[in-house]
Amino acid sequence: MSQTKRWRVALKILAIGAGASLVLSACGGSSGDDKSGGGDKKLVYFMAPNTTPTRYIEQDGPDFKAAIQKLDGDVEVKFVNAAGDSATQLSQANAAIAAGADALVVVAADPNTSEGLLNAAKAAKVPVIGYENPPLKGEMYAQVIFDPDAVGVLQGDYFASQVKSGALGDTPVKIARLYGNKGDVYTTQMLKGQDSALKPLIDDGSIEVVCEDYVKDWAPDNAQKAADQCLTKTQGKVDAFLGFYDGITAGVIAALKSKDAKIPVYGGQNPELTGLQYMLTGDQQDNVLKAFSVEAEAAAKITLAAIAGDKPPADLVKDVVDNGGAQVPTAKLPSTLIHLEKGKDPGDAVQTAVDLGIFTWKQICTGPAKDTPTCKEKVG
Repeated sequence: MSQTKRWRVALKILAIGAGASLVLSACGGSSGDDKSGGGDKKLVYFMAPNTTPTRYIEQDGPDFKAAIQKLDGDVEVKFVNAAGDSATQLSQANAAIAAGADALVVVAADPNTSEGLLNAAKAAKVPVIGYENPPLKGEMYAQVIFDPDAVGVLQGDYFASQVKSGALGDTPVKIARLYGNKGDVYTTQMLKGQDSALKPLIDDGSIEVVCEDYVKDWAPDNAQKAADQCLTKTQGKVDAFLGFYDGITAGVIAALKSKDAKIPVYGGQNPELTGLQYMLTGDQQDNVLKAFSVEAEAAAKITLAAIAGDKPPADLVKDVVDNGGAQVPTAKLPSTLIHLEKGKDPGDAVQTAVDLGIFTWKQICTGPAKDTPTCKEKVG
C-alpha cells in the first residue's frame, strides 16, 4: 500500500470516528432543540470532502470560520472531513443534525451520491449551503461557487491561443486531456467551458486528442496513473497535457519526471501550492486563481441569512442552477487566469496569487520551488 493510500485510509477512519463522536455527544441527554453551548448560540458545520484539494482544510474552512465570527460572534463553527467517502459524509450530516446544527455548509465528497444528505437535511429542516463542489439532486438553500464554466473557458481560451500561435508546434497538436471526477458538476461545467474553445480546433484538425480520461476524486496519484498509461499508449508522442486542476497537473508532472519527459503541462486551477511552485520551475504553464477568502466570506453571509430565515442575499446570489433535483439559488464568483510568458520571470505571474492573499511567498518558496531564482530573490 502506497503512503498516499495509507494516509487516506487513516483519514477515513478518523472521519468516521469524528462522525461517531458527534452522534454520541448528541445522545447525551439534551433535547434536539438545544444547541451546542446552550443559550442563543447557533451551530454551523463546515463539511469538507477530503484532504485533496488541501484548500478546504487549510484555507476555506478557517477563512469561513473567521468570516462567520467577524459577522456574528454568537455562531459556532465545527469542522468534519469525509475522507472522500459519501457514506461517511452522510453519517456526519446526520450526526450534525442530531447535535443541533442550524446549517450545513457542504463540499460534497461525491456529488453524484449526495442526494441522501440533502434529503436528511430537508427532513430535519436544516438548510444546506453548497460550497464550490456542491451536492446534487436535491433542495438546497443556496450554493456558492467559482463559476466552473467560466474557469473552463479561461483554460480553453489560453490553450487554444497556444495552439494557434504555434507555441506547441505544427498542427495537428497531439494532446492528452485529463478531466476531474466523473459526474461532478465542476467537471461537466469545466469541460463545457474548455470545449467552447477547443472543439472548433478539434473539429478542424488543429488538435488531435490522443488520450483522455476522468481522474477519480481529482487525486494526484490517479492523475499520475492516467498520464503513465497515456505515455505508454502513445510511446511518448504527446505535444501537451491539459488538466483540470493543480492536483491533476501535479500527477502529470510526476509521471513526466519519472520518465524524464519534457512535455508542457496546462490546465492548473484552484490553486494548490504545487501548482504555483511548478509554475516557478517551468513545469506548469498556467493557473486559474480563486480567492478562497472571498468565497468563504460569501458563504458566511449566505449561511447567516439561512439561519435567520431570510432569503439569500440578493447582492451575492444572482443565478439559479438546476442540480438535477432542484433549482438552486447560486452565487457565482469570478476567477483569474495567470500564465508564464517567454522571457519573463515566472514570479511576475505568481505574484498575482500573493496579491490575492491565497498564499505568501514564504509558503510558495518551499518544495520544488525552493531553489528557483524567483524564490532566492523573494525570500533569500
